[in-house]
Amino acid sequence: MKRKYSLECCVPFFLGFVLFLVGWLIYRVVTVPEKAYGRELIVSVLIILALIGILWSFIRKMTRQNKMLEDTNRKLAELDRMKTEFLANVSHELRTPLTVIMGYSELLEERLAREENKTNVKFVQTIHRKSEDLLNLINDLIDFSRIESGRLELKLSRFKVEEVVNETVEELATSAEKKKHTIQINHRDMPLWLLADRGKIKQIIVNILQNAIKYTPSEGCIIVRTYAQNDRCYIEVEDNGIGISKEQIAQIYQPFKQADSSYNKKYEGFGLGLAITKSLVQSHNGNIRVQSVPGEGSLFIVSLPREKNA
Repeated sequence: MKRKYSLECCVPFFLGFVLFLVGWLIYRVVTVPEKAYGRELIVSVLIILALIGILWSFIRKMTRQNKMLEDTNRKLAELDRMKTEFLANVSHELRTPLTVIMGYSELLEERLAREENKTNVKFVQTIHRKSEDLLNLINDLIDFSRIESGRLELKLSRFKVEEVVNETVEELATSAEKKKHTIQINHRDMPLWLLADRGKIKQIIVNILQNAIKYTPSEGCIIVRTYAQNDRCYIEVEDNGIGISKEQIAQIYQPFKQADSSYNKKYEGFGLGLAITKSLVQSHNGNIRVQSVPGEGSLFIVSLPREKNA
């Protein structure tokens, strides 16, 4: 509830109207015969007093309403802060036992592998894989709460963007292989230096690339490009997946939104990835945009300021 009534706009209007009536009164005093002065004067004064009373009542009413709106806004801001802190605290509390579960599942998998118990190995691998998925969701919540509370910190360093891209593609190769995707890398200008938070830039690429892998049907093709243009560094991720409609593009950067709610059950997640990505890009004075055709695929373009001389 951010709407406020503007007294600065309303008051001059009423005062102007009162001044108009005063001018009209003076005009009547000058033009009306002397015998009619008394009656004209009384009527005019009463009209002016009535208007002043209305104006004063209006100002008091608007002042009360503005105060109520300000109080409501303060309460909403406090509730939003409490929500953000709650998400952060719960996420941290969940991450600790989940890390323990993942550690023990790895040990159990190694033991069962030595015993050649293939059936139970698959069960444990499923536990570990789902734990990793849950950990990723928790990390998204933690990142989102930090961004919302303004606690996002950047650790700047100089690095080559193509190295981060290659590293990210290598780490996500297994996920791509499970869906029989091919990932192509095209570095047009090398080296491409950035002065940025390396971890955050990697997270940007991970989020976009994971999105491409997730929303591209099996045996798809994903292309990652980097190039320079003037004083900007560009990172592109193109896929031939399900695509995004023009109406949905306006929503994809909103928290807890996915391109199409009908995919929510099929494609797990909170819909925080792109919201976090946009915030991370903007924190580096960059911008992100998407071009997409439903049924044909999407192209995400990230633009960041680059270091010309590293």
